[in-house]
Amino acid sequence: MKVKDLIMELIYVNPDAEVTCVTCENEDEDADEFALNIRTLEDYEDNVDLVLDDLGMSSIDDNRSFDNLRNKVLDWGKSKDLLHEKNAEKQFLKFMEEVFEFKDEWILYAHEYNKSGYIEGDNHLAVGEHLYDMKMEMGDIFVTLIILCGQLGIYPVDCLGKAYKKIEARTGKTINGTFIKSEDL
Repeated sequence: MKVKDLIMELIYVNPDAEVTCVTCENEDEDADEFALNIRTLEDYEDNVDLVLDDLGMSSIDDNRSFDNLRNKVLDWGKSKDLLHEKNAEKQFLKFMEEVFEFKDEWILYAHEYNKSGYIEGDNHLAVGEHLYDMKMEMGDIFVTLIILCGQLGIYPVDCLGKAYKKIEARTGKTINGTFIKSEDL
């Protein structure tokens, strides 16, 4: 995620989010840590230097790990009597429906983003809302795929591993934003 997108998301999607900030006079001093609410940032009188470390991205919250969430989705699917192979064809169609809903949100997001250009204007809220909606639709895609995998007895991470193994040594060239395999050039 780009820094500007992170900041826009914090401001327009979750303006009540608190960010842990660190202050220090120079790199040789111990830093003082404090919480800064995004809403108060506008009222902050001193200059703010934004230094991003890994932001905890490498740590995984067990409640949000893929397997934990996958199991919750499968439990939900089981409670709705969905986890039968006979339902797989209909589930695939549901997956496709969600892909097109994501596409619609993506188009709206891109339109608002391009309209505002994140320079000046009143469209920042709309951009943040469309980004949020786009993430929700992507989540729906994951849910439908997890249920489809459950119906077919497939573990999604195995599928991802096989796909990565196939592409890891692939060579080629990106042309107009699309990667073209060497053998197809």
